[in-house]
Amino acid sequence: MREPSPFRILALLFIASRLALLGVGCFSTGVMGSGLAVQKGNLVHHDPAPLPLEIWSRWDAEWYLLIADRGYDAEDVFADLAVPYETSATAGFLPLYPFLIRALSPVFGGIGSGILISNLCLAGALALLFRLTERLAPGAAGQRAGLAACAALLLHPMSLFLSAVYAESLFLLLTLAAFDRSQAGRIGQASVCAALAAVTRPFGVLLALPILITWWNQWRATCRPHPLSLTWILLVPATLGGFMLYTGRLFGDPMVFISRQERWRGAMAGPWRAFTRWWEKGPAWHGAHDSTLEIGMAILFVLSLAPIARRLSAGYLVWSAAGVLLPLCSTAWSFGRFSLTVFPAFMMLGLSWSEGRRAPLVAWGFFGAVLSGLLMALYANWWWAG
Repeated sequence: MREPSPFRILALLFIASRLALLGVGCFSTGVMGSGLAVQKGNLVHHDPAPLPLEIWSRWDAEWYLLIADRGYDAEDVFADLAVPYETSATAGFLPLYPFLIRALSPVFGGIGSGILISNLCLAGALALLFRLTERLAPGAAGQRAGLAACAALLLHPMSLFLSAVYAESLFLLLTLAAFDRSQAGRIGQASVCAALAAVTRPFGVLLALPILITWWNQWRATCRPHPLSLTWILLVPATLGGFMLYTGRLFGDPMVFISRQERWRGAMAGPWRAFTRWWEKGPAWHGAHDSTLEIGMAILFVLSLAPIARRLSAGYLVWSAAGVLLPLCSTAWSFGRFSLTVFPAFMMLGLSWSEGRRAPLVAWGFFGAVLSGLLMALYANWWWAG
């Protein structure tokens, strides 16, 4: 009997995990109260939608839908809200994801477009994660590692954000594509992917670093890329610079997207700041700056840097260290969601599984499945999830 295709298994993992989250989200709305009753005044911009769509649009999703609908100049929308949002609040969200929503909205509507984009990008990201991980081990072991890495991503406690109206899946897809193309020696294509990532989330501009490292390694090896190919990397800061010029004209401050992040997350310090802030606030199981869940995940991802350094190339390590340590310089708030794009950690779980050390992935999967169900229920009912 012929073994099933790895991509068929990937499709089954994808569908099963998304249907499980959908089921939990829909069921929870019948047994939980809405957080909007207690947290009044937050932005709610979407029109009512059928329940299976409605539950995927909460918190940041409302900002993406607002920008897709109205653009960045939406001051009048904030006038009647109890929360005192400043005029430039929209600048905290970069334009590629809401632009795509706007392009598809005439056909699928705002929420439908966001969900479609997120899940298509997640499917593409799984295929690329499988391919990058498969290269790390020979033959069948590589396939097992790739499938296990994808399962680890889907079992992440915050994986609901990969299907919600959030930019996480798009950013992850572009990140993986940048690594895949740079490893193939296509520095121009990798730089285009990184440039698009830089206008999906500000952190994307740092993709220039692993691309530069890969270019240098190829230069030192026999394949010596053309020196002019390095100029493609300039696209990465250039796209973010274009957004800064736009917001500078609109709001009078090209750095407003950074100040908006600081208002939410606080000023930057060292990577210990998230831990000291968690302790000073008084630890809670989950919340904004006092989440023990987020701190626990931060510790796990910090620990993952050691095996990444031992097993993977410098580009993977630089990306992972930046993705783990930079968010912790302000707060643990949303760290779990941000860690979704630290994909080398999932590659390490995949390699561990393929080499017979299965306990790490089993433990991750058990706690991930339980926590992802709980967080999906919170998110669907307007309680803070991440």
